[in-house]
Amino acid sequence: MNITIRILQLKGRAHELIRRFPIAVFWQAVLFLVGAGIILLRPDLYAEGWHSDYFEHLVRLAPAVFGAWMTAVMFRLFTDVFPVKKSLMLHAASSAVLFLLLAYAWYGVENPSRHLIIGTQGIYLALAFLALFLLERTNKAPGLPALLFAAAFSIVTSILLSLGLILCVAAFWALIVTDADGWLPETTYLFSGLIAYGGWGLAAFLGALPNTNARYEFPAATQKLLLYLFFPVYLLLLIVLYLYVGKIIGAGEMPVGTMNWYASFALLGFAFFFGTLAVQERLSLFSRFLKWGLLLFLPILAIQIYGVWLRYEAYGLTTLRYTSMICTFCGIYALAVAFLRRKPQQVYLCAAILALIFSLTPLNVVDVPLRSQEARLSRILTENNLIQNGKFILRDDTPPEVIEEIKDIAFYIGKESSPLAAKIIRECSGSKAPEPAKRYDMHFNAPDTVDIAGYQTLCRFSNVTPEGVLTITRADGAEEHIDLAPYIERVTTYAEENHSFILPVELQEYEVGAYRLHFDSVHTERTRDGKVHLRSINGFILMQ
Repeated sequence: MNITIRILQLKGRAHELIRRFPIAVFWQAVLFLVGAGIILLRPDLYAEGWHSDYFEHLVRLAPAVFGAWMTAVMFRLFTDVFPVKKSLMLHAASSAVLFLLLAYAWYGVENPSRHLIIGTQGIYLALAFLALFLLERTNKAPGLPALLFAAAFSIVTSILLSLGLILCVAAFWALIVTDADGWLPETTYLFSGLIAYGGWGLAAFLGALPNTNARYEFPAATQKLLLYLFFPVYLLLLIVLYLYVGKIIGAGEMPVGTMNWYASFALLGFAFFFGTLAVQERLSLFSRFLKWGLLLFLPILAIQIYGVWLRYEAYGLTTLRYTSMICTFCGIYALAVAFLRRKPQQVYLCAAILALIFSLTPLNVVDVPLRSQEARLSRILTENNLIQNGKFILRDDTPPEVIEEIKDIAFYIGKESSPLAAKIIRECSGSKAPEPAKRYDMHFNAPDTVDIAGYQTLCRFSNVTPEGVLTITRADGAEEHIDLAPYIERVTTYAEENHSFILPVELQEYEVGAYRLHFDSVHTERTRDGKVHLRSINGFILMQ
């Protein structure tokens, strides 16, 4: 096939892409222009002035444009499943509405809040899961393999194109123009990435999506790789989790928080296999696994949920812990759908709904953990009598560990979210907070040689009690205790008075009876009550 025919085929595919996703292609072009503007108006070129203002406007515009692109793609898949009249107008109107909403939200604040970021991400996730749902409905085949193939094709080809363009640009500036200003080469490099990912990448993703009624499955080689390589590794993970469950039951121990991560990975793995290979007929063991996965996971889920509950009781909810619980629910739902022999598309629809609920409603992953931590903070303050007349009062007799716990909660809540948290942070970080112990890491201006005349034995030591008691073993096997507390107090006082951690050679040695101690370094700390504690000490002892 000659090059002319290949060019004509490429041209035909481009026309097909525009006919199928006209509104998405439009928003992609807008996104490309926005990216170009961001590159040209970046702050390192114009530090101030209207250029900087335009840069900020374009940065805030980017999330809205990307959301409009995703909406256009999703509604194109929607009209494939549910044909409507004037579908092009529907694509344009729906994407324009989301663009205006997101643009208004991002322009309405000076600094993006956690709510805005989480809400935008939730919309993205919901659109992605809805696209998965619709892709599976329109093709009457697993939609996840098709989406994964499109994403992989887009990413891999974009990376290769980006590397090729960067190589060409580097050669141009190294060989053709060698004295250009630093901004210009940097701009061309950035444009190389924009062309590769913003130009080609998004278009390649759309072009790789299967057409209506086109069935896509993983190639046979990929299926074999998943079934005969990754599936056995996945079963090994489940065996390890079962061993941990047995350990918990046998020893009567409490489950650790780390187990939640591995159990979540196991649920994610099940959802992946269910979404990609639910209709495979190569391995009967895999089909039975999908069928009875719910029962197989019951012991693991029981321990996981119990462990999460313990940490919730002890530390309350955090955004990460709350999100983990939501993902666990989705995993359990996937297990139930597979057990009932339903299609994975139900899981995608559930995930899309949950993404909207837990990002845009009062049940979002920001507010619910904040309310949980505020309740936990109120309980601790009440239990320790730190609330008087409705105000926070830091008591001198408050245990340091309680103060640290209160500070951690207050920092999590944030100064901006709660006046009480702001006051706690201010009070606990100020003069009323217990002062930490002052540490001294002392060394010596040591001579190159040490006179050991008159001594028969040299023995190194490093382990001394915090109170400064050194235990040595004599030649006859008897133990002897040497009190170094006076010496430790003396060198610490010297470091405090002279504001120096480099001690003179006169303080490097200490004689006690028939022993002569030579020190290389001394590490101490003085606590709030004025006492000196030894952290570590290194040196050797000479014995007659």
